Amino acid sequence: MYNKLSTLLQKPKLYEKTAEPFWNDPHISKGMLEAHLSPNTDAASRKPETIERTVAWICSLLPHDGAKLLDIGCGPGLYTKRFSEHGLCVTGLDFSERSIAYAKEHDAKTEYLLQDYLTMDFDNCFDMITLIWCDYGALIPADRHNLLDRVYRALKPGGMFLLDVFTPQLYLNRKETTSWEVCADGGFWSPNPHICLNARYFYDNGDGVDLDRNVIIEEGSIRCFNIWNTCFTKQSLVEETQPRHFVPVGFYSDYDGKPYDENSPIMWALMQKQ
Repeated sequence: MYNKLSTLLQKPKLYEKTAEPFWNDPHISKGMLEAHLSPNTDAASRKPETIERTVAWICSLLPHDGAKLLDIGCGPGLYTKRFSEHGLCVTGLDFSERSIAYAKEHDAKTEYLLQDYLTMDFDNCFDMITLIWCDYGALIPADRHNLLDRVYRALKPGGMFLLDVFTPQLYLNRKETTSWEVCADGGFWSPNPHICLNARYFYDNGDGVDLDRNVIIEEGSIRCFNIWNTCFTKQSLVEETQPRHFVPVGFYSDYDGKPYDENSPIMWALMQKQ
């Protein structure tokens, strides 16, 4: 037991993946959906008033009602439902069964697809693709490059890709931490009694990469979850997207299109397919 735990608690190699399911774990996905739907927290989705402002801004970027928009990682449809109500032709895509089921139940206007966006295969279909709430930085580089290629193919000529990412401002006073929690009555990670060992690690890649690592110890099992985040500057995001034939159109720091502020911990980027 000591050898196994000591191995699990060592700092992993940069972008090391874990095999445990996260988004589709039956228990964890229930807690994630509850977090998405909570109007009082930004933990999984932003608050309703922020979503409303964001949707209005994004709709203003499109040339006409009826424009075709694909929201990847759409979760329970909090943005897609509003996009449809604004007159767009909307498709929502997510690989969380629980979230897609909720979205379909509460939104008859939008087309919802249960699929991993890293496997989507559209061809010249959409005027805009959105990836909202910093999902892009949660991917390892190979997956980000794969996604960019698929987004490029899915967009019509001149189509737009809108995404938001964290910036290095998020970690100005960063430090690595470790902690543990005893959950005798279950918790977010499991309905069963368990201990959660958590570590926050930082990696220096020029902009900043952090890892939230959770080791969940139950009677008879040990599971590990690596949750990565990569921060971006305008320069590093352009350098990553340009080789895949995207050109930057604009950078923003608020949820309704305010010009980018270098001190903002979040950056929105609007990229156009060449």
